Amino acid sequence: MSIPREMACTIGETNELLDRINANCGVPMKICLDVGHAPHPEERDPYEWIKALANISTMIHIQQTELNKSNHWPFTEKYNDIGIINAEKVVDLVRESGNTDVLFALEISHREHWDTDGLVISDLKESAEHWRRYVKE
Repeated sequence: MSIPREMACTIGETNELLDRINANCGVPMKICLDVGHAPHPEERDPYEWIKALANISTMIHIQQTELNKSNHWPFTEKYNDIGIINAEKVVDLVRESGNTDVLFALEISHREHWDTDGLVISDLKESAEHWRRYVKE
């Protein structure tokens, strides 16, 4: 989560929460990891979250963003030039975690504004094409 009043805003809290839930759970719970959230000030590096939690993630929300923000930008040339999320690095870290069954879900938002409304479909298409270069299967 992205703020302290919500549970699991640090890697340690996330692991602790899962341990508590799974201690008496008939079906093991896993997480949906969101690489764009800007959680605890000491744990804002999205790659540290991926390294620590990709092995227990069934879904990873992906968005292009800047450090300390959750912009929900598309993966277009414009935003990839200024954003911090590198698709190849994300996919490599997930592979290194040993997780072979994870869904990458684009979490892209466009503000409801006249001058950007016409970009939604082309931005989503470019984002999917961008990730397809790194997610082969």
